[in-house]
Amino acid sequence: MESFNFIDFLKDNQILDNKKYDSLRFELDTHLHYYGNHFKYPFENSFSKKSNLLWSNLRYLYSLYKIFKNKAQGSLKEIILSNSYFTVNNELKNLGYDVFCPSWQMTQDRNVLSSYELFTRGENIKSKFKTLAFNQLISNDFIEELNHFEEILNLFFRDKIIKALFVPNDVSFFENLAIHSCKQIGVPSFIFLHGLPGRYNPIDENRSDYLIVWGEKIKENYIKAGINPDKIFISGHPYYKKIQSNTLKNDFDNILVITKSLNGANHSDGIILGDRANLLLYLYSVEKILKRIGVKSVRFRPHPSENGDWYLKFINTNFYKLDKGTLNQSIQNSSMVIGPTSTVFLESLYYGKNYVIYEPSNNNIDLINNRLVPPFDGTDSKIPVAKNEDELEYILKHKIIVELSCFSDYIKTPFDLSFVKKLI
Repeated sequence: MESFNFIDFLKDNQILDNKKYDSLRFELDTHLHYYGNHFKYPFENSFSKKSNLLWSNLRYLYSLYKIFKNKAQGSLKEIILSNSYFTVNNELKNLGYDVFCPSWQMTQDRNVLSSYELFTRGENIKSKFKTLAFNQLISNDFIEELNHFEEILNLFFRDKIIKALFVPNDVSFFENLAIHSCKQIGVPSFIFLHGLPGRYNPIDENRSDYLIVWGEKIKENYIKAGINPDKIFISGHPYYKKIQSNTLKNDFDNILVITKSLNGANHSDGIILGDRANLLLYLYSVEKILKRIGVKSVRFRPHPSENGDWYLKFINTNFYKLDKGTLNQSIQNSSMVIGPTSTVFLESLYYGKNYVIYEPSNNNIDLINNRLVPPFDGTDSKIPVAKNEDELEYILKHKIIVELSCFSDYIKTPFDLSFVKKLI
C-alpha cells in the first residue's frame, strides 16, 4: 500500500471501478465517519426508530401522486432538472424554463419530473444506503443494481429532452450520477454553490460543466485552486441585497458564538480526521477570553448538523446558553458574533453585526486538521482573523471590526442568472 486510505484501497484493488468509486465515495464515507452523538443524526442511529416508518410511507405515496400529476400536465417549454438550494428554481422559471425537481430530492412546493420505475428504484437505493452493511454496499449484487439504475436514468434523460441540470454538489451519489448521465447526452450541468467554501480544490466542484458562485473573491479562490476560469460564473445570491447600513454593531451585550463543527464525510482531496474533543476546546477557549474582558454569559449556536444537547453535557451551562431560534433571529438579536469558518460570516454582516473570526491554528491548520482558506486565513486585509487567544483578546478589546465593503467581494448584487441562457 502506497497510502493508508481505505476507500482508495477499494479502487486500487479493483473492488470498485473508477466510476463507482467516484459516485459512491461520499456514501461509503458516511458509513465510516458520520458517527457519534455530537451529530444531530449520527449514521448508526438514523434508522433505528420505528416512528420513521409511517412518515416514510406517507412521503412515498405523496411522491407518487406528484410524479403522476406532473406527468399528466406535460410541458411545452425547455425543461431544467434542479434541486439547487434557495430560490434558484424561481429565477430559472423567470428566464422562461420549466423547472422540475428530481425524484431523489423532492419538496412540497416543487414540481417533480420522474417515472414510476426511476422513482421506486431510486427510493430503494436510498433505503439501502442507510440500512445495508458496508460490505453489502460494495457487493457485486448492489453494484449491478446501481448499474441498472444508471441505465434507467440515462434513458429517462434522453426521453424527457432535459436541457440542463442544476445541483447543489457533485459528490452525493444521485447528483454525481446525474452529472455523468448529462455528459453522455451532451446536456450541460451546473453546480450552484450553497455556502461560503471552507476549502478549495480542483476535484470537488469540478465534475460539472459549470460552477456558479456568489462573488468575485470566491471565483478568484477557485481559480487559484486550479479550476478553469471559463467554467466559473458569478450569480450573486437570491436572498441578499445590497447592504444599506454603513456600520456594524460590535459590543458585548448579547454575544452569539458559532461552534466549530466536524464534517460527516471526507472530501475528494484527501482523508482529514478531526478530534471531536476540539469542538469543545473551541468553546472553552472562547469562554476563557470573554471572561477576561468581563463577559458573564453568551448564547451559542451549533451547526445544523450538530446536536446541541451533546454540547450541554460538556460545557459550562452557566456561561453558554443554547440558542434555538432561526439563524436570522439569532443574528438580529445579537450584538456581535464570534465564530470559525462559516457562511454565517456573510449572514452576520448582512444584518449589521460584526463577525469576529476565531480560528485557533498552527501553520494555517485549524483545530480539526483543515487548512484555513480565504477569507478565514487572515490574507484579506479587510477581514481581521484571530489565530490564537491573544489575538482574539486584542481584536475584542480594541473593537476591531470587519470592513463592510468586503461583503460585495463575496456576494454580487443583484442576483442574476441570465448568463445561463447563453450556456444552454
